[in-house]
Amino acid sequence: MSLLRNVIVVWAVVASWTAQAAEVVKDNSFLIEEAYNQDPGVVQFIQSYQYMDPSNEWTYNFTNEIPMGSMDHQFSYVIPVMKLNGAEDDTNIGDVLLNYRYQLMNTDLIAIAPRFTLIVPTGDYKKGFGSGVAGFQFNQAVSVTLSDRWTNHWNAGFTFTPDAKNSAGDTATVFGFNFGTSVIYNVTPKTNLLCEFVMNSNEVVVSQDAKATEQTYYVVPGIRTAFDVGEETEIVPGVGALLGLGPSAVEHERGVFVYLSIESKLW
Repeated sequence: MSLLRNVIVVWAVVASWTAQAAEVVKDNSFLIEEAYNQDPGVVQFIQSYQYMDPSNEWTYNFTNEIPMGSMDHQFSYVIPVMKLNGAEDDTNIGDVLLNYRYQLMNTDLIAIAPRFTLIVPTGDYKKGFGSGVAGFQFNQAVSVTLSDRWTNHWNAGFTFTPDAKNSAGDTATVFGFNFGTSVIYNVTPKTNLLCEFVMNSNEVVVSQDAKATEQTYYVVPGIRTAFDVGEETEIVPGVGALLGLGPSAVEHERGVFVYLSIESKLW
């Protein structure tokens, strides 16, 4: 992780030299969801890449966030591509997420946005890339502005998949829940240092009507910087480290997270 640390230090120095006075970037997390919908007409394209060691598995996600008329309503979709080190060491698409998010509250102090998600069974469950059936996910995002430089985001939610399938075709109804929080520090209006905590607990099918629980815990320190391209486009690159805690630490899980967002006013 020494190379990643050096990259972050250099990035912070360069960003502090090049930053200009601007509105503070609010969508400033990686694995934590902020409670801010897109402004009317502003569409966001997000790419993220997550590599994990010692499993040598990776996940690439493409996300597109689209406002629906006003800021109150937002549609988005997530297309995941994964490399899994199973029996066939394969790379394939996973289950696609179709999201609706409602801006329940957005004040200078606090923002609240619940998200409702349909999980589409596009992944090949026989190879471990999906559940083989449609599922439902809910996530509650809360963002709190602590000061001009400090922001705190909170997430809590669950996933429900009836009659999920494992690679052998065995079925069971599985449930999972997630919790996370992030603390953001604005080095400049366009540069954010962040530290996230993310916990996921998910049931998996092990045999017919039998399931087990798998849990992961990560701390994610990182940095993001925004660059304006013209008057209506913003590019946000970011990088972070995934450090395992609890069971994830025992298994020596660690990784790197790379982020790139392009946000532009299209209408």
